[in-house]
Amino acid sequence: MVGESERYQLDKQLYTGPIESWSGLDRTLDRPVTIRLLDPESEIGKRVQLQARSLTRLEHSALLHVLDTVEVGGKFGLVTESLPERNLEEYLSLNGTISLSETLTFAIQLGEALAALHSAGFVIGDLQAKHVGHRSDGTVVIVEGPPTGDANKIPARPEDDIASLGELIHELLVGFRPQFDHQGQHELHPSITPPVQQIVRRSIDRDDQWSGASALVLALRSLSHDLDRLSTSAHPEQLHYLKAEKSWLAPAGFLAALGVVIIFAGLFITRTQFGSSLVNNVREVVQLEPEEPFLEDNFENPNSGSIPTTYRPGATPAELQIVRIIDFDPAGDDQTEHPEKIVLINNGDSSTGWYTERYTTSDFGKLKEGVGLIIGLGPPQKIDRLRISSPNIDWSFKIFTSQTNVFGAIQSWGEPVAQRDKVSGTTTVNLEGSSGATLLLWIDDLGKELAIGGHRVTITGLTVTGRPLHG
Repeated sequence: MVGESERYQLDKQLYTGPIESWSGLDRTLDRPVTIRLLDPESEIGKRVQLQARSLTRLEHSALLHVLDTVEVGGKFGLVTESLPERNLEEYLSLNGTISLSETLTFAIQLGEALAALHSAGFVIGDLQAKHVGHRSDGTVVIVEGPPTGDANKIPARPEDDIASLGELIHELLVGFRPQFDHQGQHELHPSITPPVQQIVRRSIDRDDQWSGASALVLALRSLSHDLDRLSTSAHPEQLHYLKAEKSWLAPAGFLAALGVVIIFAGLFITRTQFGSSLVNNVREVVQLEPEEPFLEDNFENPNSGSIPTTYRPGATPAELQIVRIIDFDPAGDDQTEHPEKIVLINNGDSSTGWYTERYTTSDFGKLKEGVGLIIGLGPPQKIDRLRISSPNIDWSFKIFTSQTNVFGAIQSWGEPVAQRDKVSGTTTVNLEGSSGATLLLWIDDLGKELAIGGHRVTITGLTVTGRPLHG
């Protein structure tokens, strides 16, 4: 049981381990805070206490601000601003990739924070998307590592921070970190523009790396300035077109304002106590039935014995749990395709993943129609999106769904619910609420030839977003 603090109230434990994180409340100032507790006699505890004292006056918007230190139940506590509700890994999962302008904004903030840490003699060691919080105002903050935690990798050097920031820039733009080619060299995705590639390569190349985080920030600022200048310049024809648009923007603005008024009126009626009472009275007068959830049944096979399921359309989409992933090669000799590599999907290391065999041509050497991955979700779900992380270029796939587990020929899966051709990098597919307990990612073209020769597809991450069915 955690002890009490006179000023700070501990509400909910967020993380366990050598450093415990708690959400809490500053009773004096009535503001939410995060409190990190650790054993003051442990090696980690001694290091964190030392850096907390050394970095008390170090302030940057992308570094967690240490508000206070406190003793709670014999443990040393660091009081910081409240942690953001999501991190960059979750933000990236929702968006697939991030625009260049937003990526540069994030990278500049993080680079400045690293420069401040390095000047004070501290290093993070390994900066990943999950280590960076994304605030509601659009700014970012490092939530793991100094000044409120231990280094993420030991031993850690400033060069490691610069390299990991370069890799993070690559990940934000295309959905995964740089891959290694057959010679052990970093291979950057060709969709990244040459100026950005130069910045990323100088960050991750230890032989020609930036002299420091400040030099990297200067390069990022210069590129951001060039983007702003290009985005604000317009040809005379474009300016004339924008001027002509103003003739119809006024009535359009009036209609938009009218729409907002109607929406707020609807919200008032349906969400307030007075409005709810009014709606109930109307229901009683016209004898309306209470609102019921939709009922979905299996109309195609009424004798299947499946239980009807209910679904409320207002449910908020969220990441669904993947129960299992199985390789699927119905035309193969042993009907498997590297099952031992399945564990490398979603393992937190985007440089590894499951991959197909290497074939002589992109159409599997004309030996088979394709191979795939079966993604089990447990009970049937409403599936909104499937996010697929892959370093490959110009590969193609289809997505199938099933209410049960299907392991037969590809024909037994029916018609695909989605299809993508010539895909490069990470992609998010909108499945528009398709219902299913199982997904099949069916790869039917392996894309461009690899640098080492041959064709194969690598999958480093799979994320399914949707809503549960309640039955």
